Amino acid sequence: MIKKGKDIRTIVAWITGIVAGVLIASLIMTSPVIGIADSGDFGRVLGVTGLSVLNRNESYYEQYFHYAHQHFGYGGYTLGGYISTHVILVAGAGLIGRIINGEAFDIRVLGVCYSILFIWAIALMVKNAPLTNSRKNTIILAIVMSLSLLFVFGDIGYLAYFQSFFGEPYALIGMLLMVASAVALASTDKPTGSLLTLFVIAAFAVATSKIQNAPLGFAFALLAWRMYGLRTDKRWKRQALVGIVVLVLGSALMIAVAPDRLRNTNLYQSIFFGVLKDSPDVARDMEELGIPKKYSVLAGTNYFQKDTAIPQSDPVLRKEVLEKLSHKDIAFYYLRHPSRFMQKLDRAAANAMFIRPYYLGNYDQSAGKPPGAIIYKYSGWSQWKVEHMPRKFAWYLGTYILYFAVLGILWWSSSSRRRRLVVETMAVVAIAGVFSCIVPLIGDGEADLGKHLFMFNVCFDMMGVSAVMAAAFGLAKLAERRKRT
Repeated sequence: MIKKGKDIRTIVAWITGIVAGVLIASLIMTSPVIGIADSGDFGRVLGVTGLSVLNRNESYYEQYFHYAHQHFGYGGYTLGGYISTHVILVAGAGLIGRIINGEAFDIRVLGVCYSILFIWAIALMVKNAPLTNSRKNTIILAIVMSLSLLFVFGDIGYLAYFQSFFGEPYALIGMLLMVASAVALASTDKPTGSLLTLFVIAAFAVATSKIQNAPLGFAFALLAWRMYGLRTDKRWKRQALVGIVVLVLGSALMIAVAPDRLRNTNLYQSIFFGVLKDSPDVARDMEELGIPKKYSVLAGTNYFQKDTAIPQSDPVLRKEVLEKLSHKDIAFYYLRHPSRFMQKLDRAAANAMFIRPYYLGNYDQSAGKPPGAIIYKYSGWSQWKVEHMPRKFAWYLGTYILYFAVLGILWWSSSSRRRRLVVETMAVVAIAGVFSCIVPLIGDGEADLGKHLFMFNVCFDMMGVSAVMAAAFGLAKLAERRKRT
C-alpha cells in the first residue's frame, strides 16, 4: 500500500474542486449569465420561498420559454400545494439574496449554493478514488475519476440547471453526494457518523425532491441497512436504524401527502396521454379501465392542452374517471399488456439521453441573443449523447443486463464487506435509473419525457463513470501483477 503521509488523492481532489469552481464560474456566472428558462414550473416554487417574477410586463413566451432570467423579485411567503424539500434550499438562497441585494434576487446566489455542494460531492469522490499498491497508479486513477466527473457532470447540460428553480439540480446534487458519501464510508477503516449523516441527508433529498423520485427512497434505505454492519458499536447501529426509518417514512409520506390537484393532473396524463395515446384500440382500453365512452375524444390529449372537447377541469370528468382510477390501475394495465408498455419504453428510450430541455432558452434577455438561444459551450458529453447514443429500449436493456452481470461477478468474487458496499451502491444507482424510467411512464404518461427522464440520465451517467473507473482499476491491477512477475 501507499506509504504513510499525505494521501495523493486528497491533493487531486483539491485540484479537482478548484478546476470545477473555475469551470462553473466561467460557464454560467460571468457575463452572459446562463440559466434555463421557466417552462411554467417556477411558480410553484417562487411563492413558497418568498420570491417572485420581477418583470410582469414580459410576453408569455419571453417569461416562460424564450429567456432565462438573472433577476427575480421578493414577495411574501405563501403556502402552496408543492411538496418538496427542494424549496428549503431555494428559500435559504433567497434569504442570502436579500442580505446581498434587497431590491432583486440574483439567480447566481442559488447557483453558488449548488456549485459549493457540487464541488464537495466530486471532490469527495476523487478523494476516495480506488487505492492501489502503486502510488503512480493511484494518482492515475484519481486523475481519471477527476476528468470523468468534470467531463460528464461538468457539462453545460447539467450546470445550466444550477441557475434555475427546477428541482433537477437539487436531485442531481443529492445523488452525487449520496454516492460520494457511500463510497467514502466503504473506503475508510473507521466510517464516521458525519459521513453516514451526509448519506442519509443526501438520499432523503433525492427521494423528496419531487413525487416521482419518492420510490427511490426505499432503495436507498436498503443501502443504509447494508451500512448497519460497518461498525459494531451501539451508537453506530442506532444511527443507521434512524437513517433507515427516515428514508422509509420520508418516501412514504412524500407519496401520501401528494396534493389531489397534482395527483389528478398526473393521472389524467397517465390515462389520456399515456395508455390511450396511440392506442390501437381506444374503445377496448377504455372499457378495460372502466372509462365512459364519451371521453374517447380526450385520447391523446394532455392536461395542459387548451380547447379540448371536454375541459380537463370538468367536475364530471373528475368524478367519473380521475376519482375512480388510480396509478395502480395504470400499472396493472401495463402488466396485463406488456407489449404496450414496451411501446412506451421505446418512447422513453427515444427521449432518454436529453440532459437538458432544448426548447428552453439559456440566456437572459439582456444578453441580446435570439429568443430561445441555447449555449453549446462545454457540451461535448450532452451533445454526444443526443447525436450518437442509441434510442432503442433493447439497447438500454442489454446495457443494464451487462452492467448488473458485472456487478454480480464483482460482488461474488469479493469477500470484503466494504468492497461489496461499493458494488451495492452502484447497483442501487442502476436500480434508481430503472425506477426513474418506469415511474414517469406510469405516473405521467408521455408528458415531457425528456425532462422527466433527467434522473435516468444522472444514474446512467454515473454507471458510465463507474464502468470507466472499474476498467482503469482493472488495468492498474493487471499492470501491477505483470510488474511483480
